[in-house]
Amino acid sequence: MKRTKVEELQGYFSDFHKDFYGWRPRFATPEQWRNAKYLKAQINAIHDEMDKMKESFAGREELRQGGWLIEETEPELIAQAKWLSDERAREYSEWVTTMEKNYSDEKLSENYTY
Repeated sequence: MKRTKVEELQGYFSDFHKDFYGWRPRFATPEQWRNAKYLKAQINAIHDEMDKMKESFAGREELRQGGWLIEETEPELIAQAKWLSDERAREYSEWVTTMEKNYSDEKLSENYTY
């Protein structure tokens, strides 16, 4: 069965509200719940709150901790994140090289007869 526009909005609003606040909305009256303009206004209010949070580093971090994928916007923090990413890649590369060498040395010693 095809869902109506209002049913689509109800589902989206309920899921989005739960994702953002951690609980499903139970505060709307039956009339509000069937009103597409009301549902759109509630969805837009959550978007506005998210946009407000994105304005500060603490807000972006809170959104990230809540599971939202938020890009960093401050140039200094972007540079720090790139440096950290590059450093992790370098450390991983060194670890892989060491592991390959150790594994190779281990295989050589297994094949060596005394």
